Amino acid sequence: MKILILEDNTIRIEKFELLFKNQQLRIVQNVEDAITFCLSEEFQIMWLDHDLEGKIWEDSNKENTGYQFIKWLVDNEKQRNSLIYIHSMNPIGASKMLNYLKDNGYDGIWIPFNLLKLEDKNGRR
Repeated sequence: MKILILEDNTIRIEKFELLFKNQQLRIVQNVEDAITFCLSEEFQIMWLDHDLEGKIWEDSNKENTGYQFIKWLVDNEKQRNSLIYIHSMNPIGASKMLNYLKDNGYDGIWIPFNLLKLEDKNGRR
């Protein structure tokens, strides 16, 4: 299964790598790289964060946010068959992402990262 993960936090990336260790992963830390992969590959699943570059509570109108990636995805009609999970802990950003998807005929699910209960390679949550 091909999975795209948009995430910049190294601890979260490690946990996703463990969770999906037998899958084909594309892990990107910025919108530009996410777009590049979506132009050339089809993903069954996407896990998307809102706040990137180590920022917290970032304005969705800023260039490098999960919301801007969602806008590009929808506006360019890409990855329509992907199951899209938004794992952002930012409820405002996640809500904007989810609403933009749903308002444009895409499906999405918001599951804040802390609710995933993923362990790292040392068994820590």
